[in-house]
Amino acid sequence: MKIKITAEKTAKIAPDMIGLFFEDISCAADGGLSAELVENRSFGHITPTFEFYIDENGKTRERLSGSAPEPGYGWEIASGSAEYLKDEDGFYFMRLRGGECGAAVVNSAFGGFALKRGINCNAALAADMCGYSGKAILEAVSGGKVSARCLIGENGAGTLKAESGAKGCRLRLSFPDLSKDESVDIKMLSLIPSDAVLGLFRRDMAEAMKELRPGFLRFPGGCAVEGYDLKNAYRWKHTVGPVRRRKQDFSRWAFKEPGYNQSFAIGFYEYFLLCEYLGCEPLPVINAGMACQFNTSETVPLYDKSGNYTPEFSEYLNDALDLIEFANGAPDTKWGGLRSDMGHPEPFDLRMLAIGNEQWQTETNKWFERYDAFEKAIHEKYPKIDLIFSAGPRVGDARYEAAHKRLKEKSAKNSAYAFAVDEHNYNTKEWFFENADFYQNRGGGTPVYLGEYAAKPYEAGGETRFNDMISALSEAAFLCGLERAETVIMASYAPLFSKASPHSHWAPDMIWFDEAGIVKTPNYYVQKLFAENMGAFAIKCESGEGVYSAASLTENGDLIIKLVNSAANEIEVELNTAAELNAAAEGDITVLRADSPTAKNTFEVPDNIKPKTEKFDRRAALTLKPYSLTVIKLPHK
Repeated sequence: MKIKITAEKTAKIAPDMIGLFFEDISCAADGGLSAELVENRSFGHITPTFEFYIDENGKTRERLSGSAPEPGYGWEIASGSAEYLKDEDGFYFMRLRGGECGAAVVNSAFGGFALKRGINCNAALAADMCGYSGKAILEAVSGGKVSARCLIGENGAGTLKAESGAKGCRLRLSFPDLSKDESVDIKMLSLIPSDAVLGLFRRDMAEAMKELRPGFLRFPGGCAVEGYDLKNAYRWKHTVGPVRRRKQDFSRWAFKEPGYNQSFAIGFYEYFLLCEYLGCEPLPVINAGMACQFNTSETVPLYDKSGNYTPEFSEYLNDALDLIEFANGAPDTKWGGLRSDMGHPEPFDLRMLAIGNEQWQTETNKWFERYDAFEKAIHEKYPKIDLIFSAGPRVGDARYEAAHKRLKEKSAKNSAYAFAVDEHNYNTKEWFFENADFYQNRGGGTPVYLGEYAAKPYEAGGETRFNDMISALSEAAFLCGLERAETVIMASYAPLFSKASPHSHWAPDMIWFDEAGIVKTPNYYVQKLFAENMGAFAIKCESGEGVYSAASLTENGDLIIKLVNSAANEIEVELNTAAELNAAAEGDITVLRADSPTAKNTFEVPDNIKPKTEKFDRRAALTLKPYSLTVIKLPHK
């Protein structure tokens, strides 16, 4: 087969097209990316209750029946006694009283954490000792054995020294000299591994994100932004300031796991810091006064009887304006001052903001009018902020078509109406193969941000398959099409993280993790290879049937060729590159391949599928291996 590559430029490629989307789903934040090892560290846990019913289609659905504080969640009283009280600001603390053998409490530590040899953990205890002058001891306990132990000093600090490794560790905090007549008031206990990135993020997970070289990070969701109902809606102001004073809430995904909470150990300030660490643009998503339309569809009323915005809706508008001030305002402003007080006097240089997540228009919610209100208010005060508009949950349906009709009408009168339209596409692997040219065929209009996409799970060999080689290759074929389509300026696979079963609430996911390590899926490596090898201009590339291809040039004129072979057989190809490209004969070739379409990486064999790079001479024969993505880079002569 001949691969014909000419010097004809067909599209400009957005330099930061490949990005990341982080949502707190499948325990991705607490007990995941957050380096905090203490569960319910400041006793702010909220427990929801759900009832299940059968809908009109015969499907089992969940319905929120209530929620209540459970300050003792994750804690067990091993000796002594405890009660949970509120301070003057309404935040819970634990009052621990002594017993016959002092007092001790055990923390579940998100089901157990891994103590890694040579990586110590830094403890911080905030407590009123109420005159107690005895010892305070913290221990990591696994299988009934103490794996590490330290004394907590008068300053509340201590270090668990990991002289050997252990899994499934819980934490035991004891006050052995506490008598029946004495008590201590525990406000918060924290334990952070010493290798945590910025002292905040679990290192292997954060480094895996950084290795993808993302152009942007969309956060914090996803449906998590909308919340199950408006009471549960994500409000960024609850997630900043002192960590103990952050107003916690249950997760939008808690119906699958009622103990699943949002402590906001990773709040908006930490998300912005994460973007700095990753070297990428922040893309926050702000709630538009609408709860998840797949759950309650609750909204705050838009207008009052006089036709003015209601106080409830105005509060959401002000939240958006205040967020921009928090990110970009000077230290002498209210919200810029809070950012400065938290340790970052310099602005975060926020440029983009997404209004809503997967919103679509109905007669009652008036989503389009809500977006108009945000667009007007934000651009009147901050005209340089780029706004992203939601086209609903699914590419191609009636909600999607209505959104694009609205965009066309509004953008004709206001070019700043939307910087991009957020489109979501969870589809079959077959669809991605068959629609590699989807965005090329669609033509112009508002630039597209493909905010969420992935190949769906499918049934094969008597089991549900996902994150295998064939799903990754279908996404690679589609990404070849995105390169060729100037319409798409940003794209992010979703979801990013999932904790291993039984804590996974969605599949597929780009990276899987447990207490001890991570699994980078073939889908992860597809994202990585595209992000690392993105040219500035797409050029014309013609290939035969069975091979998906894309070619591009960097600003320096280097030639990058991507070839996808999703078949079971090898394919012999001949590269025919135009002379005016001035491509060198020798370069590098990177191949991601597997022996079968259902091959995948696992916790037992995490490197089963991994890209390999070698030297390449384009004058020699080139064979595309079965089930492979091949990336060739030839420098400009």
